[in-house]
Amino acid sequence: MTGTADEQPPRGTPVVPECAVWLKGQLLEITAALYPDRRPVVVREWTDPVRLRDPAPVGHRFLFLLGADGGDSSSSPGFDDLLNAFAAAGWTVRRRSPGHPGESEATARHQECDVRVYEGSGRGLVTFTGWTPVVYTERQLRQPPFTLSTAEGVLCDDCHGWGVCLDCEGRAYSGGSGGYGRCWCVGNNAGPGRCVECGGSGLLTAKEASWKRRQYGLADADSDDTSGGAPAESGHDSNPSAFIEVGRRTCGCGEFRCFWRNILTEAGDHLLSRFLGTCQGCAARRSYAFTLPFRGTAVPAAPPPPPPGPR
Repeated sequence: MTGTADEQPPRGTPVVPECAVWLKGQLLEITAALYPDRRPVVVREWTDPVRLRDPAPVGHRFLFLLGADGGDSSSSPGFDDLLNAFAAAGWTVRRRSPGHPGESEATARHQECDVRVYEGSGRGLVTFTGWTPVVYTERQLRQPPFTLSTAEGVLCDDCHGWGVCLDCEGRAYSGGSGGYGRCWCVGNNAGPGRCVECGGSGLLTAKEASWKRRQYGLADADSDDTSGGAPAESGHDSNPSAFIEVGRRTCGCGEFRCFWRNILTEAGDHLLSRFLGTCQGCAARRSYAFTLPFRGTAVPAAPPPPPPGPR
C-alpha cells in the first residue's frame, strides 16, 4: 500500500533525522562507485534505543549495513582503494588491526557519523556498517560511550551502557536537600558516580555474560573461534546473498546484532563461505557456513565421457 504525505508513523516510531538520510546516501554513493558491476546491497537498517531509568527510550541511533562481493579480478577494488574513496569524500579514515590473518578493518568518520569498513579473508565479502550520533527526542544529553550495535561486548543491564550510576547521573550527589545529598554509589568500590554493577565500563563482565547465556540455554563456548562448528548450507549463488540471510537471523537470546567476520575458501568444486561473530546481546559465539558456486556463476558440469573405441 502506498503511503501519503498526511499519514503519521505509528506512535513510538523514531523520526528519521537528516543525518541518517545523508549517511545512507553517502554509503550508497561511495560503494556504488567502487562496485559498478556488482552493486552493493543494503543488508539491514535498524535503530539502537538509548535508555536511562525508564524502559521508554530517550533517543535512538540509526544504523545501516551494506555488503558487497569482494571479487577476485584485477579490476576489483582492494582495501586501500576502499579507504581512499572515503578519504576523497572528506572522511577521516583510520586503519585498525583486525586480529585475524587475511582480514582487513578500518573506521571512517565524518562530523559525528561513523562507518566500520571490513573485508573478509579470501577477498570474499566487504561490509560497511554506518551509524549516526544518538538523536534525542526531548532533552539533549551527551553522547553515550556506545550503544547496542557499536559496543565491543554486551551492555550492562543496570546502566544501559552509560557506565555511570543513573540515580546521580555520574555526579555522585543525589537530589537530596539542596542537592547536596551523597549518592550511595560513592561508598562502593566502583567509585563516585560510576555504575556499581559494571564498575563504570558500561559492559557486562565475562561472568555475568556467561550467566546470561545459561538463562537462554546457550552453550558457554571457551574458544575464540567457531570456524568448524557450523554445517554447510546451500541455496545461495553469491556471498552477499548468503550475508543477507545471516543478517536476518537471530541468536538464541533473540538478538540479531553481531559484528560478522567472513572467510571464503575453495572446497573441491565450490566455494565455502563461513560467517563468524559474537552476539552483542549475550556474547554467544555464532557461526554459519554456506556452499557457493565459484564467484556467483554455476559450477561447470562434468564433461561427457568419450565415445567408446572400436571393438
